[in-house]
Amino acid sequence: MTETRPFGLVDLILLVGILGAAAGLRAGYLLGACNQGNDGGPIQIQDDWESQRNQLVANLKDGRGFVMLAPLAPREEATAHTSVGYPWLLAFVERVSADRSDAHTLVRWIQCGLGALTAALYFLFARRAFNSLLVGSLAGLLAAVHPFWIVNTAEINDGVLATFLLAAGLFLGVRGGHQGGALTSLVFGLVLAGLACARAALLPFAFVAVLWYLLRCRTLHRGWLYAVVAFLGFINGLIPWTVRNYQTFNTVVPLVDSAYLHLWIGNQAHASGGPLLDEQIGKVFRESYGEEAEKSLEKLPQPQRYNQLIWKVLNEIQDDPGGALERRLRAGLGFFVGSNWLEKYQDTRSLWRDLEPSAEREWEWLSRLTPVALKGSLLVLLLLGAIGWRWSYAWRYESLPASLAVFWIPLPYILSHAEAYHGPRLPLDGVLLSYAAFVIASAVPGVGRFLFRTYRGESGT
Repeated sequence: MTETRPFGLVDLILLVGILGAAAGLRAGYLLGACNQGNDGGPIQIQDDWESQRNQLVANLKDGRGFVMLAPLAPREEATAHTSVGYPWLLAFVERVSADRSDAHTLVRWIQCGLGALTAALYFLFARRAFNSLLVGSLAGLLAAVHPFWIVNTAEINDGVLATFLLAAGLFLGVRGGHQGGALTSLVFGLVLAGLACARAALLPFAFVAVLWYLLRCRTLHRGWLYAVVAFLGFINGLIPWTVRNYQTFNTVVPLVDSAYLHLWIGNQAHASGGPLLDEQIGKVFRESYGEEAEKSLEKLPQPQRYNQLIWKVLNEIQDDPGGALERRLRAGLGFFVGSNWLEKYQDTRSLWRDLEPSAEREWEWLSRLTPVALKGSLLVLLLLGAIGWRWSYAWRYESLPASLAVFWIPLPYILSHAEAYHGPRLPLDGVLLSYAAFVIASAVPGVGRFLFRTYRGESGT
């Protein structure tokens, strides 16, 4: 392991500059393109879930609990089919606000702050993971100006929160894996638990990241203490919702009970690698298996109802293994570019969804810049991110949490299904941007030799 360069005045100035640039760009977008944060802006890059969100958040706000009309359910019921973190936070903000509109405006400005902190965290992560101030600065700058994240700031969806929590987990992981610390380890475990609660599909990554941290602590003085504290932080972060699920369903459901439901959505005979709307799931199920099969499922408690779908998934794979592999390929491509792009590749707006403006916007030029910015950034992100992942092999020990994220974050979506737009990929963008920063820094004379080192012990840049 290389000796980490000290955090000095130059580092602080760069950190503050990146934080200010990220906050300014996001605030400018809300002010100029989103009616001062009062609407969702001109475009949308995450799937629409307004009807489900309003139903669930209204029940939480009114004290009826985590209750809504779940897929394949005959009526509203206590549910664990979707992540709890973001709906719960929305309900909390709505309780303390005058109305839903004011609550959503407040949420957008909170997300503006979280987005700025995310850019700062990637500066700190890349600086430590690659022991280079240049790579860290480029990673922070790319995160600050990343157009997908700027646009996502105005959406009432979990993208900003999940992205922030992943960035915090990566930074705390590399920091704790290098120098330990009881508080760092505790917060690392809690952040990963929060990440899993905010987006249940990231639970496999969070679990593997904790296992990595436990193994890394073996190399640290008093590492056993840091390992225990991190593990307890992670477990205690998951226990409250697990206890709620056990009390509700009389069975152990760590976070969500819909894993097999999503596997079925992505593997049923008519699957295209993309999602199904909640109202479409029942229709597709009836057309595939008949009304009697649907009614028999409706009689079961929710966890057992979704667990029954695993047998249908296995039958579909057995009956058509070639089709199953094709759907996995489409789901993998859809994770990175959005399944809607695969379906409507000739539509110039298929990478996002245009929204009707609720007020006259000041920055009309933004509508002309957006297509170039989004498509260009996506190309740079995927191309340079892939190259940087390979070129940074010499830093695999220091930056291993990023490598784990590259594999474990897409995996649940590849095995099940992607979404119409970019929601699943948004948290991973920061990792890919860090790798892209590695590639750009490698082109700077005198820096590439250090970044392509073949042995440990050289000083940072």
